[in-house]
Amino acid sequence: MYWLKIALFSILDWESEDGNNYVIARYILEHYNELPGVSLTEISRQCNVSKAAVSRFIKELGLLDYIDLQMLIRSSSQIPKNPNNSSIEPQEDFFALSEQYAENLRKAVSRQPYVEELIRDIRQYRTVYAFGHLQASHIAYTLRNNLAMEKIFCKCTQSWTEQIERIRRAGANDLILVFSSSGDYFKRMDINMRFLDGEEAPRVYLISFGDEKDVPHPKVRKISLGPESRDLLSNTAMNLFINYVSCRIRCI
Repeated sequence: MYWLKIALFSILDWESEDGNNYVIARYILEHYNELPGVSLTEISRQCNVSKAAVSRFIKELGLLDYIDLQMLIRSSSQIPKNPNNSSIEPQEDFFALSEQYAENLRKAVSRQPYVEELIRDIRQYRTVYAFGHLQASHIAYTLRNNLAMEKIFCKCTQSWTEQIERIRRAGANDLILVFSSSGDYFKRMDINMRFLDGEEAPRVYLISFGDEKDVPHPKVRKISLGPESRDLLSNTAMNLFINYVSCRIRCI
C-alpha cells in the first residue's frame, strides 16, 4: 500500500536519525517485501529497540498490531480483483473497472441527498476534519489539498491517536468527513459513538460502500459509492468522488 510507504518516508524526513521511530521505519522500508516472514522479535533485535517500542510505532501508524502490518503488506502484493472476480491484468479490464466506478458515482450523486448536503457543509462549517484509516488515509490528504485551492482549510492527521482525540473533542461547529472502504472505521478505532448524542455533536459524514442505511449511529450521514468493495482499487472510487466534490465547490 503506497500510503504506508508515504507515512514511513515522512518519518524519515522528520524524525532524528538516532530515534527509535526513524530506525524502525527505515528497517521496514528496506525489508518491505520480506517483512511478512519476519517476526516482531527479529525486528526488535535488528533495530536494537524493545518489542514494546515496535508495537507503539505500529499503533502510531494507525494499525492494530504487528500482524495487521504483515497482513497489509502481504495484501499489497496480491493482484487486484474486479467485481466479476477476474484478475486485472490487461489495461482494458482496468479501464472497464474505472468506468464502473464512475457509473456508481453517477448513481450515488443522483440518488443520495447527502452528497449535496456535504458540498454545502464544507463551505459553511467553521472547522472541517478529514480522516481515513489505513489505505483510505491518503484520500483525506488529497481532499485537503483540493480544498486549499479554494481557500478552505481542512485538518488531517495520519496519527491514529490524534484522530480519536479530535473526534472526541469535536463540537457543533465541526464537520468530520471519514473515508473508509470497509465502513468499519469507528469500530476499528474503538470510538464510542455516544460522542454524537446531544445538541452539541459535530456533523459526521461516512464515505464508504455498501448499504447506505448501514451506519454506526443514526446521526452519521453515509454516502455509499457503490456495492461493498474491498479490492485494492476501491480508492479509485473515492478519488473520483472527492474530485467531483472539489469541482462542485469550485463552481459554487
